Amino acid sequence: MEKFNIAIQEMSEMLDGKRPLDFKRAVFLTENAYFNGKLDWNEFNSEIDRITQILKQMIAKKGLNGYKTSGNWAIFTYMSDSIPENKNFPYTYDYENFMGDNDFLSFTVSNLLKTHKGNCHSLPYFYKILANELNVEAFLATAPMHVFIKHKDEKGNWWNLEMTSGTFSRTSFLIESFNISDAGIMSGLYLKPLEEKETIALCILDLLSYYEKVFGIYSDKFVFTCYQKGIEYYPNSNFQIWKLNDQKHYLDNEMEKTGISDYSKIPEYPKLEAMYNEMEQTRLYLAEIGLSHLTPEQYEQKVMEIKNNK
Repeated sequence: MEKFNIAIQEMSEMLDGKRPLDFKRAVFLTENAYFNGKLDWNEFNSEIDRITQILKQMIAKKGLNGYKTSGNWAIFTYMSDSIPENKNFPYTYDYENFMGDNDFLSFTVSNLLKTHKGNCHSLPYFYKILANELNVEAFLATAPMHVFIKHKDEKGNWWNLEMTSGTFSRTSFLIESFNISDAGIMSGLYLKPLEEKETIALCILDLLSYYEKVFGIYSDKFVFTCYQKGIEYYPNSNFQIWKLNDQKHYLDNEMEKTGISDYSKIPEYPKLEAMYNEMEQTRLYLAEIGLSHLTPEQYEQKVMEIKNNK
């Protein structure tokens, strides 16, 4: 539990301006909490720095220093192609454990660094870390159960980069494939290039998932602290789902204490009715901002389509 508390404390300080924003550090903190302090920050940082120096050499060797997307090219090439710089060992999609059913290894950058296998979480996170190290533009963006990279080309046009397949996707394809509504786009819930503070907040979402995976808890003081901080800086996000689940948990507990199980009886109890109304406000807000759902089966089908059509 100590490492989880350290993680939310440091990331909160980043968001509140008490520490510099550092996505690489935020990723390490969340993963180190999941692994119960077994990761080494110096080792993690050194490996990222080693790869960054290789990328800089690739850019210089090609004479691309004058291009603003030179770093994007270097990262993409290093991660996707079999080249001497990565010892002909590119980073690929882990089709065996992409959903993290048994563990969250495929979700973590620390494991990706060792195995060169990841998923739609660890692969774009790694790309984003390297982009920050090179000081080149790259933004994380989300779709239901999915993360990808957005960046501009030399002419200023936006591109959607899928590190899962090493390809670029049309926005229309993402909208159709992930069942994204106009409301989901307009609210910024999906497809939005995330600002740096929102990217740090995204790591707090990861911390919540790891917390539930490790302890089996989705509602307590720690969960409340995390989603409250997340909503403060990234309101139109899946933090609202955590808030809704937390509200329902406390409402159900109070109903049990009162001795009722039927929601239709709630209006007879002012305290329960107030709690129910707050929960409903969150549920309606999620609908308003365009929350979309994919079942694990639907997501697996999309992953298999990527594999077969790569």
